[in-house]
Amino acid sequence: MRVNYIFYAVALVQLGMLSVLPPQAAGGQRQGREQLSAQERAWFDTFQQGTLYARGWKDITSTILAKAPVELKSDLQRNLEELGAKIGREWSKSNDIRKIDSEMLRQWGNMLERTAECEPAKIPQVVATLNQKVVALLD
Repeated sequence: MRVNYIFYAVALVQLGMLSVLPPQAAGGQRQGREQLSAQERAWFDTFQQGTLYARGWKDITSTILAKAPVELKSDLQRNLEELGAKIGREWSKSNDIRKIDSEMLRQWGNMLERTAECEPAKIPQVVATLNQKVVALLD
C-alpha cells in the first residue's frame, strides 16, 4: 500500500512538484525532520531526495529555479525549501492521519511545472498560493 504512494510521489516529483524547507533553510529542515519518527524521517528523505522512479523535491526545486527570473531566485529558493519541508513532514506521516496525499502532490506539481514553463515570473505567486493551502490544511 505504501509502495503505491511512493510511486505517486515519484510521479508527482517528475511532474515538477516536490521541493521545500522552512525559512531557516537546511537548518530548519533538519529541525523539522528531527521531530519525526525514524519511519517518517525515511519517507521525508524519500520525498526530498526522490527514488529511482521519481524525482525528489530538491531536484524539482532546482528545475523550477533554473526557469525563474534571476532577481526572484534567492527568495524563491527559500520559499520552495520552506514549502517542501512542510509538505514533506506531513506527507511522511502514516496514511491514515496525514492531511496531504499523493493526489494533492500531483496537482500542485502540475501547477508549479506549468507555471515554470509558461509564466516563470509568476512562480512566487504560485508558491505562495500553495503555501497558503498547506497551512490551511495543517491548521
